Amino acid sequence: MRVLFDGKAPVDYGQIYVTSLELPNMEGAFAGQANGLCGAGCPGVLFLMTGTHSGRVDFRIEAYDGEPPAATDAWEEVVEVSLRPRDAVVDLVPWGDGPLAQLRLIPEGQDTGRLPAYRVRYCATGMDAGSDPFGGLDPEEMDDGDYTYMDRRPDRYLLCFWPEGATGGDPSDAATRTDVILRQTSRAAAYWHGWAAGLPPARSLWEQVEAEQRRRLERERRDEEYRRRDELRRWGGRLPTERLRQVRGNVHGIVLLDRDLVDGVAAVDAGIQRQIAIWAARQAFTVAGIADLDWMAPAWTALDRGLPLPAEFADSRALWTRILGEPPVTFSIVSLRPAGFGPADPLGEALDAPVNPVAMALPALVAAGEADPLQAALEALWAAVSTYAARRNELLTDVRRAFPIVEERL
Repeated sequence: MRVLFDGKAPVDYGQIYVTSLELPNMEGAFAGQANGLCGAGCPGVLFLMTGTHSGRVDFRIEAYDGEPPAATDAWEEVVEVSLRPRDAVVDLVPWGDGPLAQLRLIPEGQDTGRLPAYRVRYCATGMDAGSDPFGGLDPEEMDDGDYTYMDRRPDRYLLCFWPEGATGGDPSDAATRTDVILRQTSRAAAYWHGWAAGLPPARSLWEQVEAEQRRRLERERRDEEYRRRDELRRWGGRLPTERLRQVRGNVHGIVLLDRDLVDGVAAVDAGIQRQIAIWAARQAFTVAGIADLDWMAPAWTALDRGLPLPAEFADSRALWTRILGEPPVTFSIVSLRPAGFGPADPLGEALDAPVNPVAMALPALVAAGEADPLQAALEALWAAVSTYAARRNELLTDVRRAFPIVEERL
């Protein structure tokens, strides 16, 4: 016999556990059992009940090579269950805390390749006395602030492990047995036995597998529904085509502003999309008053010929500095509105705000040079919309006049 633990064990809510992985579910641990003191319904885990609700109880754990002698008469409650541990070392874990002690079921140095099934005997005495919050002591005789009664609990416990197949054969091949109540004395134990007996029957392994499959399918359904709703929100209430989904960059602003225009642009061929991108960039530069700068000519020539932008025109910040003679300054804007009191049309309010048209127009040039013509068109249109700001409806009307095929494709 080996003593794995012998000392004070803290309990809360009358519970303590033996586990090598996760903590057990209470009903799952006792469902289908006769006894309500030692639950073994969750694989690899024991759920142990005590008379003491909160305090530190005497607890001893022993391991045997074979079935130990019957429990002595000193133990008022005796139950047995079967356990298939997931590891050769399990933990004694108090409620809401980390492991109190490691319990080495197989002696160190022995082969742990095939873990045996174990029979477990749980013995208790003094559970009714332990159910008294003060453990039988008179609270009137205690000094204020005297909590020593938490350590002087009248109930104590013994947990014994031995291999199920110790009487012959390979222990790892042993069939587990049902739980059994060998002795019951206290009202507390009778209560928990009655509670366990009233639980629904334990589900079979196949039923558990089916239930997990249903939960997984429901999670997948909810995830897909959330993804679909989020996509609808981001795409203005209408799911995008696969081509639109592939577009990268800042396109959702124009989507929320004019989804019909976006669908029309997506429906035309790549050549027209590129023309729209260049047109939008020129419109933005015109409104910003920088369309006729002589040194910008190489950029427009490259775009018209379908060539990449020259490197000196691919950096909006560098263009800003060259045009205005000073580097741009970045500001952070913080809203002071209470939560739930935002504008009815946040996009419209943002576009109606005063802007620096040069700062808004410069990204349109870079966007027009994007490799993907659809991304180029949508990003350039959005930059132009931001440049037009409160006059953005003029731009949205003009693009339809300039490219009537966009409307025809809707």
